[in-house]
Amino acid sequence: MPVDPEYIEQLVLEEIAGTISPEDSTTLKDLLENDADAYAIWLKMHKQLTGDHIQSIREDLPNTLPVSQIIAVVSKRKRRKILVKTSLSAAAVLLLTASVCYKLLFPAFKPVSPGASPSFALKSVMLQLPNGAYFLLGSGQQQFKAGGITFREITGKLSWSGGGTESQLATIIVPPGEDYTVQLADGSEVILNADSRMEFPLTFDTRREIHISGEAYVQVAKQENKPFQVRLPNSTVQVLGTSFNVNTYESSEEQVLLETGAVKMVTANGDVLLHPGQVASYQPGKVPLVNHTDTAMALAWKRGYYVFQATPIKEVSKVMERNYRIKVILDNVAAGEQLYSSRLEKQEDLGKFLIRLKSIVKIDYQFEKGDSVLHLSYRP
Repeated sequence: MPVDPEYIEQLVLEEIAGTISPEDSTTLKDLLENDADAYAIWLKMHKQLTGDHIQSIREDLPNTLPVSQIIAVVSKRKRRKILVKTSLSAAAVLLLTASVCYKLLFPAFKPVSPGASPSFALKSVMLQLPNGAYFLLGSGQQQFKAGGITFREITGKLSWSGGGTESQLATIIVPPGEDYTVQLADGSEVILNADSRMEFPLTFDTRREIHISGEAYVQVAKQENKPFQVRLPNSTVQVLGTSFNVNTYESSEEQVLLETGAVKMVTANGDVLLHPGQVASYQPGKVPLVNHTDTAMALAWKRGYYVFQATPIKEVSKVMERNYRIKVILDNVAAGEQLYSSRLEKQEDLGKFLIRLKSIVKIDYQFEKGDSVLHLSYRP
């Protein structure tokens, strides 16, 4: 049975204000995982409340919005019944007041750079169009029309034809445990790894520019008179025709790995020109560094697996989180410092991987909260 959108908005308001109860937090998480409408509401509200001033906004929210009045509506079960039946009009008045406050605080929507997908992202790939419409992808083969544009999805790859303007950005979000390919309007292809997102125009006119966060492999269609740019949260990659990989999983560091052609990484602390087989690492405030790397190993994720060579478990655990949709907790420092040399197949059962992990390094493991939280500990 569909959940009242106003009820979802109320939960999101409480979450943003930091006043949501543990029970309602669990309810919201379940809704976001299983209800596309709920996730669309969450995404829209969080976009409107994202920016450099987010901390001050959150501090002011309890004073500027009637969240405290909304929270006062008894327990979750009783509140849900009241929202649907007897107190719907009262809740609507409160939410209308909240909406007015939003408009006063944020008179116009301002697009923001893509951020990391939330840990409770949808289980399916989601496409959001410039007009706010959204579609779930990854079902195999389908075709649909929206805004005069025909979209086609075939075996994990999306393409389209007709309509759109350069200033209108669509967004594609790839949840943990998935990867997805997008063929852009100019024929360039982007393979997005798990827990990644991309903002892009549905057509290219005077320039070619996309925004990426997470990890992605980009193969650019060459157009001499129209350079291609990939905007990362803290840097820009400039290319003509080439193939390369970008990685922004770590908020403190961005990496660009070049497979073919040539690219320039442009940062606030200097630019670097890359040649095939080189990787540039950039941390804001520092000069970007360039090193040689094994491209085959680094790009193995495109072929369905990850390769580790003497990799600390604390790094392996981050890949596990993105691949298996779990939270990994290192119970001690020694566990994170263990070195692992093997591979992780994307489609491999978690239990089988853990058995192999335990046989290679001195690690014990146990689950909590069913199978959503995994503890790793050092085994002397």
